[in-house]
Amino acid sequence: MPPSLTGILRKSGHDAVHVREVNLKGKVDETVFNYAGEKDMIIITHDLDYSRIHAYSGKSKPSVILFRIEPLTLHRMADILQLYLKDLEKDLTQGAFVVIEEGQIRIRKLPIKNVES
Repeated sequence: MPPSLTGILRKSGHDAVHVREVNLKGKVDETVFNYAGEKDMIIITHDLDYSRIHAYSGKSKPSVILFRIEPLTLHRMADILQLYLKDLEKDLTQGAFVVIEEGQIRIRKLPIKNVES
């Protein structure tokens, strides 16, 4: 996600950090996933790999917000997050994988059960 989204979220009163600020820019997704889980953070992404990582991890944290909208602009992300974060707060605090698509938001409680288990 663009670093400027972090600033927008902070101005709205959210505790947000970008991967650059914690020296994770360019690191593999599993490293970001583990860091966010240890720090009880929420990952905001458009990277589909996080659903696979969660399925294999069996963990209930970190929560993930996955954007599956095209075109995805900074302002569109910020508007959607500001509109829905309060409603999603309880699920995200407990552990959820949230998929934001055109016209719908799907919430899946964590942990994701691995279908191969």
